[in-house]
Amino acid sequence: MPKASQTTIPCAQCRQPVRVTIQSLIDAGQDPQAKIGLLSGRLNNAVCPACGTPNAVMAPMMYHDASKELLISFVPMELGLPKDAQEKVIGELMREVTSSLPQGGFKAYLLQPRQALTMQGLIDQVLQADGITPEMMESQRARVRLVEQFLQAPDDLLPGLIQQHDAQIDAQFMQTMTLILQQIMAEGRQAAAQRVAEIQNQIVEQSTFGKQLMAQAQAQEETIQLVADDLNALGEQAGRAEVLGLALSYAGDEQRLQALVGLVRPLMDYQFFQDLTAAIDKASADDRARFEATREALLAFTAMVDQQAQAAVAEAVGLLQEILASSEPDTVIEENVPYLDNTFMQVLTANIQEATRRNDLNASSRLKDVYQRVMSALSANMPPELRFVNELLNAPGPEQARQLIAERAKEFGPGLLEAIDILGQQIQGQGSPAVLEKLAFIRGEIAESLASW
Repeated sequence: MPKASQTTIPCAQCRQPVRVTIQSLIDAGQDPQAKIGLLSGRLNNAVCPACGTPNAVMAPMMYHDASKELLISFVPMELGLPKDAQEKVIGELMREVTSSLPQGGFKAYLLQPRQALTMQGLIDQVLQADGITPEMMESQRARVRLVEQFLQAPDDLLPGLIQQHDAQIDAQFMQTMTLILQQIMAEGRQAAAQRVAEIQNQIVEQSTFGKQLMAQAQAQEETIQLVADDLNALGEQAGRAEVLGLALSYAGDEQRLQALVGLVRPLMDYQFFQDLTAAIDKASADDRARFEATREALLAFTAMVDQQAQAAVAEAVGLLQEILASSEPDTVIEENVPYLDNTFMQVLTANIQEATRRNDLNASSRLKDVYQRVMSALSANMPPELRFVNELLNAPGPEQARQLIAERAKEFGPGLLEAIDILGQQIQGQGSPAVLEKLAFIRGEIAESLASW
């Protein structure tokens, strides 16, 4: 596992003690999350729980990526270490790298690590190894500077600033702004994150590119709804044959085919494509070319969905490993609340089930402890309405739920019904009829309670 230690430093802003995890060895192969932390500026950084100020700790580092035969040492000049002390630190980190190598994994590049003089220099070398050119890096820095300019602008000057830089607002700019927003959220700076989100919304609403995005999003939503309506028209018992017929009826319409894959990916298995091939073989000469193009489009869309799912699972596995390896799991969990999504919970639950199946009591206990910590963090970060709905879902029975609604529903008002509707839409795609039934009961009770006021 990557080498890490704990230290406490005074906050740069309020001088309150801040606990920081210092990671000195970043192995991109063993711990992809550490690489992400390095590139995003979150590594060896902790947010002060008292005032919310980010605090960074300068520490020697060794970056290793065996797949690219890349080994980089970095000893911050700010530490003022003499040359012999620097060489000692680098030697210890190199031994840490080589001790974890598999048999036959030692190669010549490990004898002469590259050197980075600054943290930015280390990041630049990592990015260059990933194929990011200096020109691309400078373009990204320019986008970051523009984002900062928007964030610092007074509200009354923001529309003019958006118009002035309209040509620079493109997909890469929006991606940069989203990454900055995710980083701020991961640091727990909720007020700052809300401010970034508000400005991003204004940019989307007022810029040429943003308006194009909204038009595309609306068109996609309409297409998804049309395909969903077609699926509903097939009936609850619809299977492969019915979906296959629907897919063939969409021949030549890639937007509807993509929406169909997103809605019914599990049905598009090996047997589905065998049936599709058989249908193509029986098709007339006029239809065959269109149906073959449909098959190619469906294969491409299913591969894209699967790759996205695999990437999400890999990230979730990496985050779970980071939590399990940390001496302060609550800190890691709190820093990664935005990433504790359905995929993460599925990975965590699957690991608990596997540990239980193997009768591995130690692993099962640790994983269940993580589960409880994660649920506590999610609950603490929920809007008040969703926390109350979650409390109702966990009520022992209908009478207890009715009592809670009678006592507390008035605290939230009609917004409580909106929260339930949003939650219901999310659960709808997860195949949980029992939860949906309970949610429908709760909604009915709340609606009746609110109507009586």
